[in-house]
Amino acid sequence: MLADMRPRAVTRNGLTCVVSASPLVNRMSSPLRAVLALVTLGALWGLTPAMAKLAMAEGMKPLGVAAIAAAVSALFMLAVAWWRRDPPRWTRAHLWHYGAGGFVGLALANLFAFTGLTHAPAGLFALLVPLSALFSLVFFALAGMERITTRGVVGTVIGLGGVALAMAPGAALPEPAMLPWALVMLGTPVCYALANLLSVKLAPPGLTPLAGAAGTLAGAAVSATVMAVPFGHLSPFPSPGIAALLVVQGLLNAVGYLIYFRLLFRRGGVFTSQVSYLITLAGLIWGFLFFAEVPGWLTLPAAALIFAGVTLVSFGKRRRNHARPRASL
Repeated sequence: MLADMRPRAVTRNGLTCVVSASPLVNRMSSPLRAVLALVTLGALWGLTPAMAKLAMAEGMKPLGVAAIAAAVSALFMLAVAWWRRDPPRWTRAHLWHYGAGGFVGLALANLFAFTGLTHAPAGLFALLVPLSALFSLVFFALAGMERITTRGVVGTVIGLGGVALAMAPGAALPEPAMLPWALVMLGTPVCYALANLLSVKLAPPGLTPLAGAAGTLAGAAVSATVMAVPFGHLSPFPSPGIAALLVVQGLLNAVGYLIYFRLLFRRGGVFTSQVSYLITLAGLIWGFLFFAEVPGWLTLPAAALIFAGVTLVSFGKRRRNHARPRASL
């Protein structure tokens, strides 16, 4: 007989969440397995931009890549959600949540990322991903949901200083002519941060992580397709190999979401947020393996400044959240 996979309410540290009763969730409670899952997540999410760059090198367009990969991810996640008896709901509030998160956090973010990746190194993009934590602090403060602190301001300034250094000659940007495309890619962590804010502001009561992820990916697939059609970014696959590559990219992204939400509940937001560092490390490694990208010597101090800024912001949030748990997860 199959185990009962229906969602159940769980309370931890005064915080009540609706979660899936999947055995995968229970396995995430092991510290060693949680670390291995975090490393796997970093490797997966560090790999997908490199896979998109490979597809675009063969003639695929940015929004076409985003739409196809999001559609594959959405179909996989919807299938898992229905199998676990935790499908997305389709009320107006849920549709607003899925649409906003999918459009800003995936479709628009990938447009900036993939457009920049056609001209700039994948390793540079990997350095920019952790900045979403810094921009999140800014957006949440502007929305009155976070208190501006000295630690947060200093962390933001240090992180942005690291970005400036990463774009300097001798760092992750080989040629000054690539600077405009690097600035385009900077729109991706901005979109991630804005999507974080929207996900909190628009989250319907009782939304489970699995259903939310499946619905958001569906919103991303629809948004990216609607954007791709007028721009002429949807075209036939240049080869069966590229078609297979995009299918694999979509599946890996979906698996990453499953790991991410399980870690988020079982190990907490501070632990899970450390995946940003692993994405950067993995992105630099994948960039070297796939495209022979060798970052300049300034990449290390640039990465150190970015990591230091993100750490200051993240640990500041942990202290405030420990005093009063937030009800998002």
